Amino acid sequence: MKKIILALLLGVISSQGFSQNLERLKWWSDAKMGLFIHWGPVSLIGEEISWSRKRYGASKYDALYKRFNPVKFNAKEWVALAKASGMKYIVLTAKHHDGFCLFETKTTEYNIMNTPFGRDVCKELAEAAHEANMPICWYFSVADWKDPDCRNPKTNSVFADRAVEQVRELLTNYGKISLLWVDYEGSPSPIEPKRVFDLARKLQPRIIINNRLEPFTPDESHAYLGKYADYTTPEGFVAGYGAVPWETCTNMGHQWAWKFNDTPRSLKESLHTLLRCVGGNGNLLFNIGPDSLGTFPANFAKRAFEMGTWLSKNKEAVYHTKGGVLTPSTDYVSSYKDNKMYLHLLTNTSESINLPAIPAKVIKVNILNGKAVNYTQNKNGISLNVPLNERDSIATIIEFTLDKSASTIRPIIPISTTNSLAYGKTAMASSSLGKFLHDPTAAFDDNSETYWKPGRREDVDFNQYYGKDINYESQACKDLFHHSGFLEVNLGKPQKVGKIKLSERNRNSEIGKFEVQYLQNGKWIPVAKGDKMGEWTKTVSPVTAQKFRVEILNSKGYIGINEFQLFAVKP
Repeated sequence: MKKIILALLLGVISSQGFSQNLERLKWWSDAKMGLFIHWGPVSLIGEEISWSRKRYGASKYDALYKRFNPVKFNAKEWVALAKASGMKYIVLTAKHHDGFCLFETKTTEYNIMNTPFGRDVCKELAEAAHEANMPICWYFSVADWKDPDCRNPKTNSVFADRAVEQVRELLTNYGKISLLWVDYEGSPSPIEPKRVFDLARKLQPRIIINNRLEPFTPDESHAYLGKYADYTTPEGFVAGYGAVPWETCTNMGHQWAWKFNDTPRSLKESLHTLLRCVGGNGNLLFNIGPDSLGTFPANFAKRAFEMGTWLSKNKEAVYHTKGGVLTPSTDYVSSYKDNKMYLHLLTNTSESINLPAIPAKVIKVNILNGKAVNYTQNKNGISLNVPLNERDSIATIIEFTLDKSASTIRPIIPISTTNSLAYGKTAMASSSLGKFLHDPTAAFDDNSETYWKPGRREDVDFNQYYGKDINYESQACKDLFHHSGFLEVNLGKPQKVGKIKLSERNRNSEIGKFEVQYLQNGKWIPVAKGDKMGEWTKTVSPVTAQKFRVEILNSKGYIGINEFQLFAVKP
């Protein structure tokens, strides 16, 4: 009885924690898009922030602050640009990996107050944001490539204390801070994650924190939620439908910091990047780097304003929505709110559009704020007719009125593009890295951007590696992770399979021996074998079974499988 009561209490506590997290995230989830600002003395040379330090010369790079004087910086103009662009929060690089602080700090002389400019940028931006009711957020790198104590075996604890004090300053001296965007740069945090997380929550109880305190690999920073985070952070790409809160961070241009003669993405690509985030039930953090004088390049500001103009006309289908009911496809994404579902057509499809069936009656269909759309609905799906001359040049949004709340409908995957028998079927694995992008279902979604990856932190005390210099590309780090495991799919009923396709992720994965098996009378029977995966296809003597799996017997580096596809025997 005591065990039952304890289990119930733990369940209640867990449920309360989950509800509190959703409530904390609500404003952020409703906002959909924020402005990311990478800025600092590096803008004087037009190179990438921090990452150019070694190439440019550390001593020269570190001395740039002595002539950094952004006399045209106007915090109110920055906030006004974000608002006019449809961006609902701002994240500024208060301190990047190079260690330069855009705020007044007592921990180091390497800060904005010791430049010719001599003004606290964070203070002015926070005040302008608060005045405009715009959530202000800080980016903070827990590492510091300039500080000799960072990850030094003898003095890292001194560095950790210094960095924690910087977090304290950022979350104490600037009023309400809505989000702390911690970054990871290839090695484990030099500070114990819990220490930063607990301090942030203590100083700003409502603050949102991203997932980059814990990672040991980029995959983890993209997809692993962990204990000390509210959401995950894919970088530079949009893929999949989020089972956890997520936010893609990417550039409007071609590097994080300001670059000479840089050009922004087209309006269409910029908005499609946002809409694919919205349709995947995530957010977009869109970066623009100001120049060395403190102004946003005119061509980037123009693009941002154009985004805001389009969004103002279509805001109903973007803000305060959830992704779905239909999960993203090549041609469309969808969002919903109450009993409305919004279909965002992203490509120039034919006038006739076929969609999967949904368990709700469609009452009405029309172009958002426009004409009625002809449609038919039956048990096999929904067919629309949207004339090409009524399409929007960016994305045509179709509004569906349903007979019930869309929130009661489970996400529905697109019609398969490959006709794999395994597409969208129930999947499991020996382990997996979180519930997003790299979970077992990622190998059965016809999407090469997602891939299954075995989980981590099993049988390894990862906490002992914080503060150590152990880069994710090193063999020492690779040895901490799984080099074997299995990926399994349940076809729902016995199916005859005569062809198998496996696609290994391209980066770092080196899968050696593996076996494809099927379940028969409680035993796994080999049907095909390989010594190297890559792009692997095999025609086999047909076997009929309900469950199939691939078992990886050995590998080098990190394991990843993009797609595991099964095909019937053609007559």
